[in-house]
Amino acid sequence: MKIQSVDLPGIGKKYTIRSAEGQVFVIIIHLTGRREIYFMNDPDDDEPVMTLDLNDEEARKVGAILLGADYQPVSEDRMELLMKTLLVEWIKVKPGCAVANKNIKEARVRTLTGATIIAIQRQDQMIGSPDIQEMLLPGDIIMAVGKREQIKALESLCKGQVG
Repeated sequence: MKIQSVDLPGIGKKYTIRSAEGQVFVIIIHLTGRREIYFMNDPDDDEPVMTLDLNDEEARKVGAILLGADYQPVSEDRMELLMKTLLVEWIKVKPGCAVANKNIKEARVRTLTGATIIAIQRQDQMIGSPDIQEMLLPGDIIMAVGKREQIKALESLCKGQVG
């Protein structure tokens, strides 16, 4: 894959992407957050075969899908190995729990449990591959990967205080 980028003063940034199979598309990210995507048959073409306009929120949702936040295809052999050793689980952050209102680093999720947070669903927003500074808020649903005992430990951290 070959990616070229160019600043567009007063507009934003333009990315021209050529896939390994020779497909070409152009993404323009406007300063306003709007994205325009142009699919071309040939990089020298002036007219796109297809265009797509996305607002910032739509682009982020599509980006999360492309990142594999809720689905990650793997080979059959690898899937069999993963199914035997790893779990992917969605866990709700309860009010008053040990991780609520802390960022991922402060919550020490990986240190305390061994599990890894790979996404956070916050209301209608999906945050794929969250940064360690991302806050874990009550009501968030975190997507975590780990061995069975690691996931159970994370579930315990995310439970609300009793009494």
